[in-house]
Amino acid sequence: MIPSIHKITKIESFAATIKRVGIVNRLVIVHQVWFQNYLNKLKDGEYVSVSISTRKPKRTIQQNRFYFGVYLPLIAEQTGEGDIERLHELFKGKFLTREIVEVLGEKVRIKKSTTELSIGEFCDYILAIESFTGIEAPPTENWDLDPLPNRKVASKILFL
Repeated sequence: MIPSIHKITKIESFAATIKRVGIVNRLVIVHQVWFQNYLNKLKDGEYVSVSISTRKPKRTIQQNRFYFGVYLPLIAEQTGEGDIERLHELFKGKFLTREIVEVLGEKVRIKKSTTELSIGEFCDYILAIESFTGIEAPPTENWDLDPLPNRKVASKILFL
């Protein structure tokens, strides 16, 4: 019998992959020894809660360095807008707005942070900036970033 009231006392996360075995999927824990060590700390018969979520790889540090160190300064130079933080806020507002809410009678734009973007979403963000500004991002090969294959508007923004 499962108790009706559960008090979560500790949460531990473990990375895993899904592997197809015959006609069923199996969960394969990446760090099996660490996982087993944690299980061994639990008491026999202890109730646990299991949740599974998919993870998208977040934008990389290299992407961020390229954006702030190469692409935004290039846009600043070509447009005459010398403040890259203002450019960044403009682009976030234009392309990463979640919603516009009213606070104390004033409209406020709630924006997503670039730190919340996946690798692919960050690529889309750069492509949207290119399209808006007409300023193509420089080649990424010299920045440990792979080019985006078959790109029509901008051919080098797949960051891995």
